[in-house]
Amino acid sequence: MLKILYPHPALLIEEKGKRTIIISDLHIGFEERFTKSGVRIPSSTSKLADELMQIIDKEKPDSLVMLGDIKYSVDEVTNTEWKEVPSFFEKVVSNIPTTIIPGNHDGGLEPLLPSDLILEEPQGITIGNIGMFHGHMKPPASFSRIDKLIMGHLHPTFSRKGSPMSGSQTWLMLKVKRSSIFENRATGYVDLVVLPSFNRELSALGFTSNKGRIISPAIRRVSEYVQDAVIMTLDGDIIGNKDALPYVL
Repeated sequence: MLKILYPHPALLIEEKGKRTIIISDLHIGFEERFTKSGVRIPSSTSKLADELMQIIDKEKPDSLVMLGDIKYSVDEVTNTEWKEVPSFFEKVVSNIPTTIIPGNHDGGLEPLLPSDLILEEPQGITIGNIGMFHGHMKPPASFSRIDKLIMGHLHPTFSRKGSPMSGSQTWLMLKVKRSSIFENRATGYVDLVVLPSFNRELSALGFTSNKGRIISPAIRRVSEYVQDAVIMTLDGDIIGNKDALPYVL
């Protein structure tokens, strides 16, 4: 069972009596990009940890899975990340078993992590009949018979000129042809859920997917084969269907 944890950008999976929280795209340390330009903005890391602990305290999950882009820089580790990534995990991992599926921004992440955290391969993992991956790579062939896929990477944000909802973080739920994702003759449909970025500040600062080019290989493959779609705000309001996808992708 999947449950969206409104109004948080987080998902709960219940499988065989075990409860797992899924989040994605923290981009800890993104503020350093602005600092180098002479603009100082407050760190968002404490707010991320506080919101996550609030979710954990309420839902009492058995484990936590993070779908990548834990930090902001791609191939290096900045001074901010050396300080704030370990600090974040000191608050979180002591409370819950945690797994990370690395994303495209997670080069050099491993030395920043506590030893008891599980760092998986970027291809992703499964829980029951649900496959999870970051989204910067296409899902592996081993997922081809899975009914549901969960990914991050896109930071989906509604962006339509003149709309009062423009700038809203969104959940993106697609029903797509299985054959559009996997390079075989797989039949039927797959439900694909794209998580909002857990770091809410990214949408306000322009770190969104709506840039005139679809940045995820998986989404590029399925964009012409969407059977149905739901675009939903963090509060649970449905603001679009597949006709509105150009305002999110």
